[in-house]
Amino acid sequence: MNKKTSTTNTARSRVQPAQLYQQCLRDERQAAKIDLAKLKVILAEILFFGKPLFEPPPVVDEASAIDKETDLRIRNQLWQGVKYRQILSLLRRCSTPGDRLFLLAWWLSQEKICKPEDILGIEVLRRMAKTRFSGLSATDFRHADTVRVWLPYFSRLINDAVGRSVAEIVKLGYDEAAARAVAGKRSEIEAACSWLADRRGAVNVDVPTLRNAYSRIYGTIRPRRGESSAR
Repeated sequence: MNKKTSTTNTARSRVQPAQLYQQCLRDERQAAKIDLAKLKVILAEILFFGKPLFEPPPVVDEASAIDKETDLRIRNQLWQGVKYRQILSLLRRCSTPGDRLFLLAWWLSQEKICKPEDILGIEVLRRMAKTRFSGLSATDFRHADTVRVWLPYFSRLINDAVGRSVAEIVKLGYDEAAARAVAGKRSEIEAACSWLADRRGAVNVDVPTLRNAYSRIYGTIRPRRGESSAR
């Protein structure tokens, strides 16, 4: 799942607001079909391995005094060299074989070479997920994942809403209720929770419930001390 995140986000940035809305709606429906055990493993992969391990690759520097393509090629080569030195340094600092495997799984996942379970094994991921998510209910997971799938829509909506009225935002193709939900908000999480709570009013899910579920599951990207080797 996390292997496709960058490509998916790039594709979403090109679509119109109405199309992005439909994509998020499909993602929400698809997520609702996933059984809880599988969902926990998917979320564990996102939480443990979704955060970038290295700085992002360089982009074209419009202010470069030399040929831009040459400049970008040179900086890409330097960036690759820095990554190589960093991964060696990180591996040397690993104190146990389990930590070393965890780092390799993270690195190879980021490089889109293989999934973490290909290095660690699915049973290890299941144990990590069980430890990380102990005490959380199935409802917590459903609420948190629903918020997550709508974040791309509300992130883009908040950016497009700057300096525009609700009517102007709607003309861009956004849902009117969503446009009202972002009023006065800078966080896509808060906006998504507000909109979902209003949309889901019939099942009595309020903003704090959605926010807390998301925070408890997605609030920590890196594992706590000792979690990488608690397998």
